[in-house]
Amino acid sequence: MILDRGPTPLYYQLKTLLESKILSQELKEGGRLPSEAELCEQYNVSRVTVRQALSDLMGAGLIYRDRGKGTFVTEGARLKRPVLKGSIEDLIAAARGTRIRILSYKEVPPPPTIVHVSKLGEYEKVFQLELVRSISKGPMGYSLLYFPPDLGRRISVPELSPTTETITFVEGKLRTKAHRANQTIDVGVADGVLAKHLAVKPKSPLLIIQRDYYTREGSLMFVARTCFRPDRFKYEIELARA
Repeated sequence: MILDRGPTPLYYQLKTLLESKILSQELKEGGRLPSEAELCEQYNVSRVTVRQALSDLMGAGLIYRDRGKGTFVTEGARLKRPVLKGSIEDLIAAARGTRIRILSYKEVPPPPTIVHVSKLGEYEKVFQLELVRSISKGPMGYSLLYFPPDLGRRISVPELSPTTETITFVEGKLRTKAHRANQTIDVGVADGVLAKHLAVKPKSPLLIIQRDYYTREGSLMFVARTCFRPDRFKYEIELARA
């Protein structure tokens, strides 16, 4: 099958096609997906395209990878997941009036939470920016931002001021706009490091939000993982009937 070579990115077409096969049960729950090489041959696309499509499906929880065995459809994957949409501009506006304090900037191995979106080689590293974001009452969020190597080498700490907004800063570095972001929300508790930086007691509940930002072409710009104090950060979603 040949995908349309029009304006819609090939990885997005492939992701949508595989998703429809999963939801229709053409690809069974617990079943093994074709290998990357088989998908490349079947749809006449590059391995990069296949990996991006599979990464998006893993991020949505529809598939998972079992090292040494292959990629499989998640049990319960056909159950409809709600899709909640907002805008990048909303995220930029939400950061206005806050201030950041840089704690560190260094090269690190990509942690498990971002391996599936970074698409790095086995021995490649990412650049990690550690910061605390505050409002007038005090610290509200502790963030770890991860930049691909090419971008990370072009960033220096002195460029970042207390009022720097990371999305627009990265857009300026790459000279392109963030086209979309995938967001996951989880809960956790503060360990010693988080308790110190967020001025809370150890084991206090936290809201954890990870956002993966992409260009229009589907390239990863950066990943931001933030642990928020729930008393200083509220996440509100307005829902309406379609």
